[in-house]
Amino acid sequence: MKTVQLAAWMAVVACAATALAADALTMADVQALDKQQSWSELLDKADRVRPAERTADWSRLIRGAAIHVLDQIAKDGDSDWHAAGRLIEVVPAAEHKYGFLVTDKDYLDGKSRALARVAAMCAHGDVDGCGTFIEYLADGVEHFPKGTARQIALMLSEEKMPSQTIHFWALAAADDQDACKDGRLEHAVINVLRGAAGDRGVADAQRAAATCYAALESTLVRTLIDSDETAKPPPPYLHNACPVLKTHGAMTVVKRKKCP
Repeated sequence: MKTVQLAAWMAVVACAATALAADALTMADVQALDKQQSWSELLDKADRVRPAERTADWSRLIRGAAIHVLDQIAKDGDSDWHAAGRLIEVVPAAEHKYGFLVTDKDYLDGKSRALARVAAMCAHGDVDGCGTFIEYLADGVEHFPKGTARQIALMLSEEKMPSQTIHFWALAAADDQDACKDGRLEHAVINVLRGAAGDRGVADAQRAAATCYAALESTLVRTLIDSDETAKPPPPYLHNACPVLKTHGAMTVVKRKKCP
């Protein structure tokens, strides 16, 4: 019986290997897609090149195709939003397959340009799915044209949770401290700082709180006063907010008591 099972297993493995071999692409195939300017197809299929053949040229072709897709998103936003939307969906899949993209400066600059264009389109027209599209594109981007981060933060505040907007509020505050006066920034900061330690966005909330401390101090301190440090476990706000409160403003009695 074991011999039969082993033979069957080996047959399955052999079939799988044959299928993989038939599915494999060569560098010549990828180069042909590049010449045809089939950028999305290249990104979809280039991972089928055998690892031994993935040279520096392979990486360069992928990076170039990804940047072309981002540039096309920015261009299509002017004339064909649906085409741009289809291309936007290519981005997260490509980043998942080719992790080196998210550390590439030229690629991230392309994402910044595409995001700025998507944000402008969303601000001026009846465009469905703006928040989702922006989330697809946002990972890894830390710099935008001036005013874009605030524009995105305002847009997302209408349809997303505070933890999904705080990154953009933090960037908006760093870009222009007038953003600190917006009540939606304050709401996002406090809401995220009240969440569990390590939750998405806590570092961004701390950064926004530090940048906007003068505007947010009264709310940050009032929330500190309302937090019961004797509770078991203590409120997450104490863990999340105290690093900012202890390094900004006067070290008051309340801070000493609740932020040891």
